[in-house]
Amino acid sequence: MKQKRLVGLALASLLVLSGCSSAVKDNGKYVVASIDGQKIYADDIYKNLSTSTEGKKNLFTYVLDQLIRENFPVTSDMKENASNIASNLENNYKNQYGDDADAQLESALTQGGYKDIDAFKDSVVQSLQYSEFLKKYVKANFDEVFDDYYKMEAPRKMSLIKVTMSDPANPTDEEKAKLEEIQSLLKTDKSFEDIASQYSDDTTKSAKGNIGIVDSTLKLKDIYGEEVEKAALTLEQGKITAPIQGTGGYYILKCTTTDKETIKKELKTIDVDSPLLVYDTYLVYLVFNTYDIKYGDDSVKETIQKIVDENLKTRTDLRKEKS
Repeated sequence: MKQKRLVGLALASLLVLSGCSSAVKDNGKYVVASIDGQKIYADDIYKNLSTSTEGKKNLFTYVLDQLIRENFPVTSDMKENASNIASNLENNYKNQYGDDADAQLESALTQGGYKDIDAFKDSVVQSLQYSEFLKKYVKANFDEVFDDYYKMEAPRKMSLIKVTMSDPANPTDEEKAKLEEIQSLLKTDKSFEDIASQYSDDTTKSAKGNIGIVDSTLKLKDIYGEEVEKAALTLEQGKITAPIQGTGGYYILKCTTTDKETIKKELKTIDVDSPLLVYDTYLVYLVFNTYDIKYGDDSVKETIQKIVDENLKTRTDLRKEKS
């Protein structure tokens, strides 16, 4: 713990987001602490951080964290949202596990790296701050970001019908009969949407089967199964699949549209759930590069800029491969 505090002190003395550094100097070096008369210099701790891949990653993460904290401070809305998310999580565990809910939740939190539910809430707040950091850039550069998203993700609007089965590999006669009835109806003039609203067992039944815009960021395989996700990400506009075995039953998918302007219009409002915030793992470096950060040490500046430049080059190379 002491080591982590010292690292934080060192970096805080090196990075200045506004104005000049006020750290104490001794013979031209920043002194971050003095223990029993022994001075600890920022340069020495920085060298340990900047000589390994993991150290450089941690250095960038720290600088990014300070940048976000400075420009997107925690708000009451963020705290309220985090509390609501945590409360929903606790209620879900109570509904699922009853008297064993606390133990199950504690185990899940520990596996996720959280000390307790308060630590989880803090993490949610940090995620909301991070999303604000990205949102500002995406809103200001919407056309450019959307064009890249559409090229990289090939998004499409999808609808589905689910027939729930206790054992999808061995459906009962009743389950098979329902699936066959739906397939027969799809050959009539009855619309896919009307059939979904009447027959589907999925939670999207009330929305006539509409699951919205689909891309790789949605992680459909976690909800419906890998084969369903594969079909959803490749289905052409207007096409309907044959029944696909998936999680908890069989699914029939329909691609309602892949039209760029239609999808662009739906994504125009940027919120925390927007796929434009998560589709590009390199977007953070693009956004970071738009800030004029003042550093108290040139070596830190050079290291950080090198990390950003390397990642932006990788981003460019990936897009060349996609062309």
